[in-house]
Amino acid sequence: MNNEAKLINISKKSFFSVVIILFILIIVAGILTFIIPSGEYLRDIEGRILPDTFVFLSESEGYPVWRWLLAPFEVIASSDGIAIIMISLFLVILGGTFTLMDKTGGIKVILKRLIAKYRDRKYTLLRVVILAFMLFGSFFGIFEESVALMPIMILLSLSLGWDTLVGIGMALLAAGFGFASGITNPFSVGIASEIAGINILSGVWYRVIVFILMYLLLSTFLVKYAKSIEINPKKSPTYEEDQKKVRDFDLGGTIIYENENTIFRAYVTMFLVLLVFIVGISVLEIAFDISLPTIPFMALTFLVGGIIAGYVVTKDLKKTMIKFASGMGSVAPAVLLIMMAASVKFIIVQGNIMDTILYYLSNILSNQSPIMGILLIYAMVLIIQFFIGSASAKALLLMPLLVPLVALVGYSKELAILAFIFGDGYTNVIFPTNAVLLIGLSMAQVSYSKWFKWTILLQIMTLILTVFLLIVAYLIGY
Repeated sequence: MNNEAKLINISKKSFFSVVIILFILIIVAGILTFIIPSGEYLRDIEGRILPDTFVFLSESEGYPVWRWLLAPFEVIASSDGIAIIMISLFLVILGGTFTLMDKTGGIKVILKRLIAKYRDRKYTLLRVVILAFMLFGSFFGIFEESVALMPIMILLSLSLGWDTLVGIGMALLAAGFGFASGITNPFSVGIASEIAGINILSGVWYRVIVFILMYLLLSTFLVKYAKSIEINPKKSPTYEEDQKKVRDFDLGGTIIYENENTIFRAYVTMFLVLLVFIVGISVLEIAFDISLPTIPFMALTFLVGGIIAGYVVTKDLKKTMIKFASGMGSVAPAVLLIMMAASVKFIIVQGNIMDTILYYLSNILSNQSPIMGILLIYAMVLIIQFFIGSASAKALLLMPLLVPLVALVGYSKELAILAFIFGDGYTNVIFPTNAVLLIGLSMAQVSYSKWFKWTILLQIMTLILTVFLLIVAYLIGY
């Protein structure tokens, strides 16, 4: 965390502000274990809850206070440990690759060519980029992976006269909205459909309509905001920080590279290989109903591809490795943030209150009218989403409870799945317990408070629209 200009760098201010937020959430989670009775459901061999098997456990004294502080480290040994390690390695490698790419001219050359082509059509470019990220999220479940391209989107945004927030919006926000507007998202729609016993394409026509409406909402929001700060740049919450980035990264384009064609080909090839991996793995998952680890493949691509591309440009392996290692060090603090974010769920689960929360919520749900019932499913997923960001984990946790309630309340499984994916996705880009969001904001050096103020209106509009869509879906017999 030094002051040297790096494309991916966790600033001290951003780091400590996120640490404080997560520390408060850890304390709240620990206190809840003393307030909410402990209990559990029986589960099948795949970890799915068996309905009507809930029992309260013997009186609990809560999760020990001294273990609250150890939770960020204990979580490594939990069932989420491998995922935490993989995400951490991915981000550290990402830091190395993008720092190397920046120091060898890769970022500037790619941006120069993009800007030259779209200078007079930059709002068309903005809409196309948003659509691309949303499509990847909606069809293939891409969300965490969007962090990989966020630094380039931020610098592209600054180069076109916008700000860091538009850059984050093009990548992380768009991917999050696409993920939540799932058409065939294997991690939400796919797993939920499998547990419900229906085909992933069942009811897909309505989800396509949802996707179109959400794309129009997000693209309108970002284009309107981009136009407003283009007129008055000082309206941007990140104006001062952005001015420093423009200077540090020479976005005025004063530096000219003799080997621009080599630089362009080397790094574009790396990204094309990455794209092939992402699409290929996602297609295999959907077509053959298998689960493949995307993050390790991406990390390997950035590690090997980044070093090879850097060497092709510099012709100096030692220089390449030094720059790569420097970038890795700049994002190392992100590992602690990931561990702290994951420990909130860890404390809730270890305190044996997660199942109790589910039990209380399902009891409330079972005695409601159909419309109120579907809205309560939405609310139920939102509550659990605060503690568990993983779509697949929530599907395995909640869908076995929701499916038996469908017949009782009087609506289709497709409608229940729609409520589930709404509750699962959109808050990924605002809940402070989402590690990917916090890491993305820290890398972009944007405080959570600024992000919250900037996106809260969008989140309110999204909530109103999704509630409306759920009600309409029920009324038309979806």
